[in-house]
Amino acid sequence: METSRDNQIEESLSKSVAGFTAPLGLVNQLKRPSMKLDVVPILDLLVIALLMSLLFTRFVVVPGVRVDLPETELRMPHHDAAVAVLTIGNKGMLYFDGSVYEQNSIERAFKRHIEQSDVDSGHVLLVKPEATMPLQAFLELCRMAQVAGFEQVQIAGEKKESHIDIVPVDSISDRQQMMLPVM
Repeated sequence: METSRDNQIEESLSKSVAGFTAPLGLVNQLKRPSMKLDVVPILDLLVIALLMSLLFTRFVVVPGVRVDLPETELRMPHHDAAVAVLTIGNKGMLYFDGSVYEQNSIERAFKRHIEQSDVDSGHVLLVKPEATMPLQAFLELCRMAQVAGFEQVQIAGEKKESHIDIVPVDSISDRQQMMLPVM
């Protein structure tokens, strides 16, 4: 019902306009204005937004790989053997001789390192764990190192700084008769 009413309004409007301009033939010369979207102002806005985001963004530069070593009280005696360092990273990434390897490709790197070494015997592999690794995968790494020619596999650690205090039994309720370590 509304559409018919809208149509009637348009017809009456066009007739009134046509009535005024019909003798001059101007109705035929009228064209609908074209809807154009100018690209240049949009590009200007995008460039300004890009510049603003680049100017006010703080860029963080990571200087290298952060390695968190495990803590231990054990000390290894120092000797003059050739030491190669293997760093265990997150998600199974292994860093050795300045390259990144996965578990299945590290054995070739071990062999290449032994072949290129000047020392005939006494090769030591020092493992620096940054992340956790399943024990089975670590044992497989040790086996690969042994097959390649390493005589020892050592694990690097950090000195433990916090001391464990024991809570006395008197401070625990009567129902709990055990000693608890407190960090």
